[in-house]
Amino acid sequence: MGKITVADIVKHYFPLVIQQCKNSYKGLEVEDRIEEGLLALIHAIRTYRVQYGCFEEYFLLQFKLIMKQRNKEAWATKRLESFFSLDAPMLGSNESSSHLEFISSVPHDDTIIDVNLFMERLTSTERKIVSLLINNQDLLAISCELGLSVEQVQPLIKQLQRKAIEYLDVDIK
Repeated sequence: MGKITVADIVKHYFPLVIQQCKNSYKGLEVEDRIEEGLLALIHAIRTYRVQYGCFEEYFLLQFKLIMKQRNKEAWATKRLESFFSLDAPMLGSNESSSHLEFISSVPHDDTIIDVNLFMERLTSTERKIVSLLINNQDLLAISCELGLSVEQVQPLIKQLQRKAIEYLDVDIK
């Protein structure tokens, strides 16, 4: 009898991976779900010990843990992309807003930005403001959190909009 290889195990469990990925973990695209599922299978193969019991049960447990984490990360990324819109008008010098429209407005196109690269270019205060905006904080809550007046926070938000527009190299009329 020949030795069982990793390829043999992957081939045997591939239909189970497809079945598990088909209608769940919708934060990821189908291809990404299958890829992550196969990586979970390989992880299970490498970490399995006989004392763990049935391999299939061990694999399914590892699969669910890994896929739950990857799905959570995917939804977090999508949430950040959907909240950060650059299409809303900038506030005028004497305007105030209880909720900053540019964060929740619908984007004008499907442009996806590298959020991490953009965030790295911001000051720590600007990153804090973006984080608060993503968490649906209004202008007053942001000013309280930062220990600044509303009048001091508004220019920072305008500056954030300008930086985002420059980063995307978008012409605003």
